[in-house]
Amino acid sequence: MALDATKEQALQDVSLIKLFEDHRDLWKADAKSAYEFSAGFLDVVRPDDVLKPLLPVLEVAPKLREYLARNKLSQKYWYERFGELIIDRLWKELTGGAKGGGKG
Repeated sequence: MALDATKEQALQDVSLIKLFEDHRDLWKADAKSAYEFSAGFLDVVRPDDVLKPLLPVLEVAPKLREYLARNKLSQKYWYERFGELIIDRLWKELTGGAKGGGKG
């Protein structure tokens, strides 16, 4: 699943885009690790291939967990949507500017 306009608006409405922007380096490090993990065994890495190993990291990330709890956002889909946001915003950096994510 990719980030679409509806999900992005929902993230904006609950200020999760601001959380991403405020701690961009933290989320980039997590996404980079997930990308490198996927690139270790895939010839072509796609955004959803990175989301799968990124989700367990986000589910235990203190900043995100605290934010979601403080704002009473208890639904599990917030982790997936936030992961999609991270990948959407950082994809070019993760792939070195390449359109398709070859082995990295």
